[in-house]
Amino acid sequence: MSLVGQTLKGRRERLGMTLTELENRTEIKRQALTLIENNDFESLKNADYVEGFIRKYAKAVNIDAEQLIHAHRDEIPNHDNNLKETIDAFSSDHQPTYRSKNKEPLQLAVVISLVIIITAILWILAVLFL
Repeated sequence: MSLVGQTLKGRRERLGMTLTELENRTEIKRQALTLIENNDFESLKNADYVEGFIRKYAKAVNIDAEQLIHAHRDEIPNHDNNLKETIDAFSSDHQPTYRSKNKEPLQLAVVISLVIIITAILWILAVLFL
């Protein structure tokens, strides 16, 4: 079975459609269309839009989008496993290890304390020498 990008590119070429015509029809930038045709989905600026791009492209060249999206999901290694692990990690009671406490209140307290101490020292010096 050919890759999703190859399938779409082959269909576009059989229809005699240029990338410029496809760009106008789908409103997807030419660079993104080229990346899709090369099956280089990781290089797209926002990989979350890949399935939407495939749907638009497939509709423009009259191919069943659902089959292509299913094939695309099969091409991605461990797509379902990573999604399941992520969902499980966030639905459990354990907090992710990358989370840290918000230190902004502590930093604000330190800055305010320093301002008060410096102001008090300056006031004492002004009273003693004036």
